[in-house]
This record gives sequence, C-alpha cells and structure tokens, in this order.
Amino acid sequence: MFRVTGSTILKAHTRRKTLRKFGIRDYSDKTELPTQADVVVIGGGTAGCNVLYQLSKRGIKAVLLERGKVTNGTTWHTGGLIWRLSRPSDVDIKLLESSRNTYMSLEQDTGIHPGLVQNGGLFIARNDERLHEYKRLHSFAHYFNIDTQIISASEAAELSPILKPTSFKAALYSPGDSYIDPTMLCSSLVKGATKRGSQVIENCPVTGIITDPVSNIRKVKAVQTPNGDIKTNCVINAAGVWSRNISQMVGVDIPLTPMKHSYIITDSVPEVKGTPSIRDHDGNVYIKVQGDTLHLGGYEINPEILKDVADDFTFGLYELDKSLFQVHMEKATEICPIFNTVGIKTDICGPESFSPDHKPLLGEDPRILGLFYNCGYNSGGMQLSGGCSEQLAIWIATGQPEIHMYNYDITRYTPHQRTDRAWITETSHESYAKNYDIVFPYDQRLSGRNHKIDMFHEALVARGAVMEQVQGFERPAYYVKDRTVPVRGYDWYGCYEHVENPDKRYEKELEGERTFGFSAHHHAIGEEALSIRNSVGLFNLSHFTKMYLTGPDAQEAADWLFTVDTDLGAGRVAYSCLLNSKGGIEADCTVTQLTEGVGTLVGPIIKGKGYYIVACGESGLQALSHIRKELIKKNFKSVITDVTDRMGTLSLQGPKSRQLLQSVTESPITDDKFPIGMSNLIKINGHVLRAMRISFVGELGYQLHIPVASCIPVYNKLVDAGKGFDLEHIGFRAFYSLSCEKGYHLWNYDIRIDDNPVEADLRGICRENGQYLGKQHVDKLKKHGCYKRRAFFTMQNDVCLHGMETVWRDDQIVGYLRRGNYGYSLDCSIGIGYVQHPKGKIVDDEFLKSGKYEIEVADKRYPATLFLKSPFDPTHNRILGEYDSEVQEQDHFED
Repeated sequence: MFRVTGSTILKAHTRRKTLRKFGIRDYSDKTELPTQADVVVIGGGTAGCNVLYQLSKRGIKAVLLERGKVTNGTTWHTGGLIWRLSRPSDVDIKLLESSRNTYMSLEQDTGIHPGLVQNGGLFIARNDERLHEYKRLHSFAHYFNIDTQIISASEAAELSPILKPTSFKAALYSPGDSYIDPTMLCSSLVKGATKRGSQVIENCPVTGIITDPVSNIRKVKAVQTPNGDIKTNCVINAAGVWSRNISQMVGVDIPLTPMKHSYIITDSVPEVKGTPSIRDHDGNVYIKVQGDTLHLGGYEINPEILKDVADDFTFGLYELDKSLFQVHMEKATEICPIFNTVGIKTDICGPESFSPDHKPLLGEDPRILGLFYNCGYNSGGMQLSGGCSEQLAIWIATGQPEIHMYNYDITRYTPHQRTDRAWITETSHESYAKNYDIVFPYDQRLSGRNHKIDMFHEALVARGAVMEQVQGFERPAYYVKDRTVPVRGYDWYGCYEHVENPDKRYEKELEGERTFGFSAHHHAIGEEALSIRNSVGLFNLSHFTKMYLTGPDAQEAADWLFTVDTDLGAGRVAYSCLLNSKGGIEADCTVTQLTEGVGTLVGPIIKGKGYYIVACGESGLQALSHIRKELIKKNFKSVITDVTDRMGTLSLQGPKSRQLLQSVTESPITDDKFPIGMSNLIKINGHVLRAMRISFVGELGYQLHIPVASCIPVYNKLVDAGKGFDLEHIGFRAFYSLSCEKGYHLWNYDIRIDDNPVEADLRGICRENGQYLGKQHVDKLKKHGCYKRRAFFTMQNDVCLHGMETVWRDDQIVGYLRRGNYGYSLDCSIGIGYVQHPKGKIVDDEFLKSGKYEIEVADKRYPATLFLKSPFDPTHNRILGEYDSEVQEQDHFED
C-alpha cells in the first residue's frame, strides 16, 4: 500500500517554486512575430523542439510557436526513459537508436548537456513465453550491433539489488539504456535550433490555419495568431495532447485519445544509485532509477480516459487515483519487495495522448497538403521523438523519409478510422491496457472490430470464417469446420461498468495463436493452402483498394506513375510499382488499361484511355495518397477515384479454377480468349462483372470484381457450382503462406519505401523506355549493382519463422528476414529477407549463392538454404495452367 511522505499534486501556490525546481525558463528570442516562415511548428514539447532542431540542421528556417512556455504541456513531467530496444521491429529500433545518437551528440553541438544518463536497463521475464520474446529481441539486436545479454535472475539481482531473484525466470540486460531530463533536453535542442536561425516564440497560441483549395483537397497557406499571421506552406502539428484541437482548425480529425498516466517517486534508496532501470512487462510496470530514487509507473487495464484537456492546463497535474495505481504497487512489490517499506515522496499524474495502435502520428495529412503531424507519442515521446523528428525533417526537406515510416504515417488510417470517435476511443484504450502484453505474430485485437465489413461478411462467418482485421476491415484469417466464431462487440475487459461478453468463442480461438511456435491452427491452414495447390479455392479480397484513373492526361499520368509499360492495349493487366523520387517503392498494384465501356461500374464510359488500379492490403491507402499527390504536383488533367466500397472482389485460384469459372458463365474462359494478364467483362448469374486472369498465389486463377448489388448472387452461384469442383473457402493465413512460398512480394514487408525495385528483384517490371518517377535511381542500380539483395530461404529444421530474424553467412551477420511463413508444398519454414555484404561491397549472384547460411531464431542459429528465387514452380507452369495430366483430366462442368 501507499506510504505517502510528500505532496501529491502541483498546487497553484507552489507552482512557481516547483517550476524553478524543474528548470523551466523562458526560451523566446524576444523578436517580433515573422510574417513568413519555411515551416511553422506548433507546440513546444519534446516533439516540437526535436523537429525544430532537425529542420535547422538541414538549413530550413522554422518558427516554433508555443502558447505558453516550452515544455509546459506534458513534456515537463515525463519520466524520460530511453530504451534501445522495442518489440522486434527494425524501424522501431532504428528510430530509438537515432534518438539516442542525437541526444548523445547534443552537448558537443550546443554546449548544453541534455541530461542524458546511461545506467542500463533490465527487461524482466516472469515466464517462458516472455523469455522467448526477449530471446528473439536479443537475436535481432545482433544485426544492429546493440549490446544485449540474456542473464539469469540471480545475475539480474547482482546488477539491481532491489530485485527478488525468485520472483522471475530471467532477464534481458541492455547496458546502453538511459534516461534523460526533459527540460535540459529541450534547452539543448532549442539552443541548437536558434543558433542556426530558427525562432522560438512563447506565449503565442495558434488560433487558426488558413488553407486554399487545390484539386478537391486543400493546402496550407498561413497560420493565425493573436499577434498576426505567418505565411507558410508547411505546418507541423506537434501540440501533444492538444493536437486534435489544431487539426480541427482545418476541419479534420485525427485518431488520438487523451488519458491520465501516472508514476510515483520514492524516498531515497541509497543502494539503487547507478543501477539499471527495470521494465517488467509481465507486471505491466516500469521502474526508472534516477539518482537514489525509484520512479514507478505502469499501464493499468482501466485508465481514466479524458474527453479533452483544457487549453489553460499549463504545467498542471491531476490528483492521483491511488485505487487505480495500487495494482502497480502490488506488481512492483512482487519483484522488488522494497516497495513494501519505502516511502513515497511525490506522485505525478498528467495527461498523455494515445493512439489506436500505440504508435505516433507522423507525415502529411492526405486531406491537407502541407499539414504534417508529429504527435501521439503514447507516453514515449522522449525515446522516439528524436528519431521520428529526424525522419520528419528529411521528409519535409526531400519529399520522403529515409526509412520506412508507413507504420507511423497518418496515411495508415482509413478516412473512416480517422473520424469514428467510438472506434478511436476503444482501440486506444486496448492499446494502453495491453501495451506490455507479449506481441505474438498472429494475435488479434478485441476492440474496434466489425468497424468495416464487406458484403460477403455474414455469409463467410456462417461458413466458419475466423476473422482478422487489417486497417479496420474484417477479412477471413482461416476457416473452422462445424462451428462459427463471430467477433462480438468490445467489452472493455469488464471495466467502466461494462459487462463482459458471455460469448468467448473468438477469444478462445485466439488462444491458439498466442505462441511464437506453430499455431494451433497450423494444420488447418495447411489444408486450405494445399486445396489451392490441388483443386480450387475461393478468397475474399474485397478490402483491396480499387481506383479509376481517368481524364485527358490519364496516359501521361500513368507513364509517370508506373514502372511498367501500361499502354499494352485495352484489357491488359500489368503488375507495377509506384516509386518516389528516390526510387523507393511507395506501393505496388495491378493496372488495367480501359477504353470506352458499357456504362457500368465495372465497365465505365470514359473518353480516351483510363486505368483500373487495384492495390493490395496495406498498399492501398498508400497508393491512393501517392497518386493523388503526384497528380497535383505534375498538374495532370486527371482524376483518381476510389471505388473500393462500391465493389467486392472474389478470387478463384487453383487447377480447377478455369473449369469452375467456365461452368457459371457463357463467356469463353480459354487460353486464346482469356490469356494470362487479361481482363474481360463477363456475366455470372445475370450480373456483369470484371474478371482478371491473375494470381497472387502462383496458380491458375482469376479475380472477379463485382458491383455491390451483384456480390451475393454471384457468390451464391460460385459456391453452388463449386460443389462439383471441391471448392474450399480460403483465408488470408493460407493466402500469405502461398504467396510467400511462390516468392511473391508483399508491400510493407519485403518491399517498402526504403527498397529499390532492383534490390527487390523487380527489375523486370521497370521499363527501359520513357521516364517515370524515380527511374534514374532504378537505372543506376541496374548499371552499377546493389548493396543489398532480396533472397529466399528455406529451413532444414522444424523452426518457426515470423520475420525480423538475423541472417548469418559464414559466421558473419549479413541481413535479416522481413517476412517468415511456412511453405506447405515445400514442406518447410520459409523466409524472405535482404542480404548485404559484410564489407559493404556490391552484392552479386556469386556472393549470394556461395557461403553457408544460418538464420538466428531466439538466440539459436539454424542452417538455411538461400535461393535467388523461390524453388516452388520456378518455370511458372502452374500459373499458365500447365498442370500434370492427372489434374488436367479432372474436368467437371455444370449446366
């Protein structure tokens, strides 16, 4: 229980004294408000100061506007922990390392010490599954040359004498972990920025943002303040917990939810001085060691959610709800008994902003050109905002970041997600409450479900679909026999007087996914995958983004946007990349050339040429945003129209797909009339739809793009006819297994914004003729070679791969996997990753094919075989429909 010995809230009459204690001072340069600026940064917390500093280093003269004093929002009272490792994510680790490197160099640059103290960190594992997670993290750290050690409980207690070694199994020790003083950090950042010509103006609130219309969206023109307007084309919203207020000035909402977050500070504990900070994920608590005191905080399952935070909440705190915090005291006491006796000097309870996926919001708003975000740090701003701000500054200066920031980019949220406050609140709650849970590869959230369901949803659930969610869309993960597994509404884990759901079927199903080994549904997923290889299966791809590119300049725009030659004739389907100006892959998609249609959604009447564009999964929103911005930049007389919600998409794949499709349509589905890479309008059950002969799983197959009103009649006809062809419903777990086994690419995994098509083995879809965005970088690598190359791996041992495993060659680290799966036809675990030369040389075929390869999984290396391309059907006979005679003779037709 609490033993309080000091004050617990910042009272108004003690505020001035307390602020002096925290080192708060004036930062304004006392100059008049400028009339124009390259960039205006709104908010003087750690995010705003970091990005101001990074912009100034790149020669950009920016102005930071703070309505009160720098650090006066949530920064001044933050805990300030700086971890070097996050969950296994290469981008997260790069950003954490960038923050650390920035902070370590500040004193030399500015002459002001940022208050960084390196005391190390211990990650406590109370059970075997957590220890396995830490071993995976430890193995991945090898690639980044980050010093970590898996140590016993007794060894951890030697490093931190307050630990009770019998209360946990082991620990991950990270000697380079630190903590930092927020006020000293901001002082140093501001000094570095202002000496390069940037300005900080305090007591200057932003009251409005002026925009101009441009091509159906808007762009930033100026910001308004009580002291006058500042003309600018670029505004960075770094207003922390008040960031929604800023975005609402231009009529847009962002997915952030304010909550109270707390920690306590103990009386003196002399024996902890200089010892590592502690992160006990299983107990949902963290313990920062600062001097001879302990700062204890955590993530409770029932945080106090705030509707908003008052504008005048400056250097303010809330009264701590001790009944809420008691659970953290109890958990901390289990591993550190000293909390039973030590006194509590003070407590800190302040507002923080949290996002639905517990990642910050960065990047340019797709609705407002020139409005960038640097907010939503989920109480982790000190450790992430240095790296994020560096990437954001590069983003603004050059047009895109250097590393793959999609999982931080606000574009990752659909328009529906950004405006649905109920969805935002409940998903943000679960992200907070489950923040320290083990991150299993295939686990699913319970909050925010059924946010976006398509026209096939109810029929598929009735057939046993176990749903997963991607970008708010429900889609089948896999299917179960003889039962249904519906996803119920969020019950908030019984908190806030909500009644827990009595129907636990979906939660029970997820229990089989909570492992780093093979899923409990591994064999069922394998049956689905092999049914595609041996017969025919039906996928629901309706969440794929579907767009029309039309207008007088449609062909010119297509030539600029797509790496592949799209002028192949009406109905031809081409797979293409969309690149940025640095040659990075912004998205991948299929592009179908259209001519004058029949006046339907799937065959629209257009003047001249037009294109039907389909982008897969997470690539969709990125593709739409990228195309829209490029059309504006290049002033093309063209329009991109999103029709995703107006069409469903089914896919028939497998040796019997042609026979099944032919049995339900009078249109000829033959090689001469319907060759691979062709798109035709056909009729099924009296309904016109667009059929495309393409495959993402390496089989003979077809995609069917169907207007909403026709979806169920077409689906019913296919299912009924499919009884004669052994048709199976297939989920996305099997889809990704099949796709990976064939060696196909998956955007946001093995192709990303920081990959060039030549590096990714996609030079074949990058044309030699003409110009397209990023082509000079493609041509350069074609000519001179690459410093990293995409490769395919098979495993000889029965070990499970998920991605982010370190790759060794001849006892040297040469890369890591971006993607892992199980190939059911190859009958082994498979992975796709990038290989680099250990001496920084060009990577050629000879280097790749020679050497002894190993994949490190959870601190153990396993032998692996590298292939330049997948060994599954390397001659592509199956896609062409050229199966063996036994399969070819199995012809079935229905009237």
